[in-house]
Amino acid sequence: MQDIAITSPQAYGTLFRPTYHHRNVPAALRNVARQMLEAGNPEDVGLRELSRRIGISATAAYRHFSGRDDLMASVAVEGFHELTAALEAAAAQPDPMVAVGLAYLEFALSRRGMFRLMFGPLLAQRSKYPALRTAAEAAFGVIERAGLTGEPDSHKDTAGMAAWGLIHGLSALFIENVVPAPDARLLAQQIFAGASLAGAKAEPAV
Repeated sequence: MQDIAITSPQAYGTLFRPTYHHRNVPAALRNVARQMLEAGNPEDVGLRELSRRIGISATAAYRHFSGRDDLMASVAVEGFHELTAALEAAAAQPDPMVAVGLAYLEFALSRRGMFRLMFGPLLAQRSKYPALRTAAEAAFGVIERAGLTGEPDSHKDTAGMAAWGLIHGLSALFIENVVPAPDARLLAQQIFAGASLAGAKAEPAV
C-alpha cells in the first residue's frame, strides 16, 4: 500500500478521503481535527467523524487514541510546539517582551481554533497528559525569560505570571473580535511596549 504524505490541514476535506498507511493515521487525524477546529466546528471533532473523513474505520482510529480527549491533547501538543518555536524566534529580537507578546498575539489571531483548544479544559487536565504539560511549560518558559531580564529568582513565578496574564489576556480578547485585527495588533504593540518600558525602569526587588 502506498504511503500518502501528510501536508497541511487544508489538504483534507469531506470529499477527499484517501487511504492511509497505518503509520500515517495519527498525523492524518490530527490534521483533519485542526482543519475542523479552524473552520469553527469543534463540536464535530470526534474520532468517528474524523475517521469517516479520512476513510478509515473508527476501530483503526481507536488503535491510536483512547478517545476524543486523547486525540485533542495530542493536537494541543502540536500547537504548543508551534507557539514555542514562534516565541523563541521572537525572543531573539532587541525588545523581547514586545516581540514575544506580538508573536503570541499573531499565533492566536492566525490559529483561533487551535488557540482555544490549547487553553481550554484540556490544559486544566494536563496532569493526565505529560506531553501536554511539558509543551505548555516550554511556551510559558519563553514568556518568563522574555519578561524577566534581571529579575531575582524568587520573583520569577509572580513576574512571569503577570507577563503571561497580560499577553494571554489581550490575545483572548482580540480573537473574539472585541477589537478588529489590524487595530488589535497596533494596540497590543503599544501596550507591550509600555509594559516593557515600565519593567526596565522598575527597581529590582530585594
